[in-house]
Amino acid sequence: MRRLLIAASCAALLMTVAACGSEDSSSSSAAAPASGCTPKLGKSDLVKAGTLTISTNATLPPMQYLDTSGKIVGMRVDLGNEIAKLLCLTPKFVNIPFDAQIPGVQSGRWDMINTGMFYTPERAETIKLVPYEIQGVSVSVAKGNPKKITSEDDLAGKSIAVEAPGYEFDTLTALNKELKAAGKKQVGIRTFTTTADAYQALSAGQVEGVAIVESVTSYYQKGGTFETAVKGMNPAPLALGFGKDKPAEAVAEALNTLRDNGYLAKLFKKYGVTAYSGDLKVTTGAVSAK
Repeated sequence: MRRLLIAASCAALLMTVAACGSEDSSSSSAAAPASGCTPKLGKSDLVKAGTLTISTNATLPPMQYLDTSGKIVGMRVDLGNEIAKLLCLTPKFVNIPFDAQIPGVQSGRWDMINTGMFYTPERAETIKLVPYEIQGVSVSVAKGNPKKITSEDDLAGKSIAVEAPGYEFDTLTALNKELKAAGKKQVGIRTFTTTADAYQALSAGQVEGVAIVESVTSYYQKGGTFETAVKGMNPAPLALGFGKDKPAEAVAEALNTLRDNGYLAKLFKKYGVTAYSGDLKVTTGAVSAK
């Protein structure tokens, strides 16, 4: 079993990377809702009656990751627990590789994707998406920044790791078109199964950087393991994903409650995340990164 040593700001965190592929061994639940609380979603709306089953990819501290006991923790877990509480449901998190999450919610294996998935109009055509936060793509490099990478242009000719093709991959691919048009070397994009694998490759000197959301690169920089060399590329909303209309609409209503009562603002401030200022609703088409 491969393990990645993740430096937390308070202590070293040992993450079991192999657990990412196990829906059973890596599941996590919070306490059941209070007695007398009537579930907002019925049996036909859910994978399991009374339970909000939530998929995540627990390799992105501090957003979603495994603690030393193997429990899934982080900002998205905090948010999922609070949403489930408002819906009078018991939350259950399953730790799944990112590329399996959309097919899984489409086929009814879980009710909601809560993994820091970027909103795109193309994704909104395949599943229901509710934007709720803003993130940009940033690049982690080795401590000391030996390659002196400080801008997007400095990524030219460098080997940069990303998790299996997604928004980070698309961002670097778009950058390569600009670099090529300017007569510069292109970024060598290396894909890995998980972001944890990508960081492991950076630790081993197999790549010169890892592209991932800024909240993750900032976490590693605070821990003293890596440095953030480039930040804020191609900012866009992140969204929760659903296969069915009713759960999507119920969660959107819960998010609006959490915005109105101040919970979202406090949560985002704690984790250094920018809130999405648009309507918290099932969305299609182009949206603004605000």
